[in-house]
Amino acid sequence: MRTQLRAALTVFAVLVLLVGPLPLLFAALPDARRLEWAVLGFGLYAPLVLLARWYVRRAERNERDLVRLVEDR
Repeated sequence: MRTQLRAALTVFAVLVLLVGPLPLLFAALPDARRLEWAVLGFGLYAPLVLLARWYVRRAERNERDLVRLVEDR
């Protein structure tokens, strides 16, 4: 469970670092509507997909490790 929690907290921290500063960026550039859509649509989508893929692979590996641990007993 600790490894699953560590993976979840890592994803949460990266997500906060990616999405957290965006309102400040958008407030600093009030006339850049196209920039907002470009950042949200293209600049943020790829990192979120990669982050989700990493998390799913990590969770599946943790699950396999747990099954292996239980079956060995």
